[in-house]
Amino acid sequence: MPTILIVDDTPVDLHLIEAILKKDPANDSIVKAGHGMEALEKLHAISEEVDLVVTDLNMPEMNGLELVMRMQTIYPEIPVILTTAHGSEQLAVQALEQGAACYVPKALIAERLVPTVQQVRALGIAEKNYERLTDCMRTAEFTFELHNEPALFERLVEMLQQICGSLGVCEDSGQVRLGMALEGALFSACYRGNLELTLDEIDQLQLGKPEALALVESRRMAEPYKERTVRVAAKMSSTRAQFEVAFDGPGIDPATIPDPNAANALDRIGNRGLVLMQAFMDEFEFDEASKTIKFAKVRTDAS
Repeated sequence: MPTILIVDDTPVDLHLIEAILKKDPANDSIVKAGHGMEALEKLHAISEEVDLVVTDLNMPEMNGLELVMRMQTIYPEIPVILTTAHGSEQLAVQALEQGAACYVPKALIAERLVPTVQQVRALGIAEKNYERLTDCMRTAEFTFELHNEPALFERLVEMLQQICGSLGVCEDSGQVRLGMALEGALFSACYRGNLELTLDEIDQLQLGKPEALALVESRRMAEPYKERTVRVAAKMSSTRAQFEVAFDGPGIDPATIPDPNAANALDRIGNRGLVLMQAFMDEFEFDEASKTIKFAKVRTDAS
């Protein structure tokens, strides 16, 4: 059974995180460690069972940043989610740059941790159907025009992740991070751009509030929203993957997107994907109309 390893030097927080995770039956198998060194010892014994690590940042002996760096060397295939207290945002950004998949502020852990685990896990599941074929690929270029259907976005992210992995642009946890960036761009284009949801409405949508779900469905069927599309252009090779995600609704003001180092940068779900993109991607910008998101990932040994 897939196992989550949670790491925190505070016993109360360890038990709290375990209780939150177990609200989802998929998280029935959990192992705990009190600091980074103990986490590495546990991983050494059961790394084949662990598919995800949730770790605090500020710990004695080995903090979360050091743990992420060690794991990137020894267990790069296991994604890491950070939990952060107020004031540790800069350290969290450093950990994202070193290979962590996401971070969740401790103040919002009760409502955000389980959905984040579900998202990271889903992005970490490799699609095997075309693995041998994509391993033979050397370059790839695609254009898509999608209606505002989130299920299609998820399938597209899976496909592009797999192609980038096969081409060697990114490997292991890097594919999860690329998936997080792609999802952030697509969902921002759909919800904030084409459907014109506010950040408050997106927060409510993430929590599954009936009124927010109803609003999305009504806008998808009504003018002017229903004719709007999301257009994706992707060019990928063994050294570089670049993407453009364009939409028809009002532009997204880049000034509303917090810097990853800012306090509470990830508090708003509607901003999270674009914030993480700044940390995960080597290039990131909007066009002049703020209606096209451009970003790129460069292979590390090719930069």
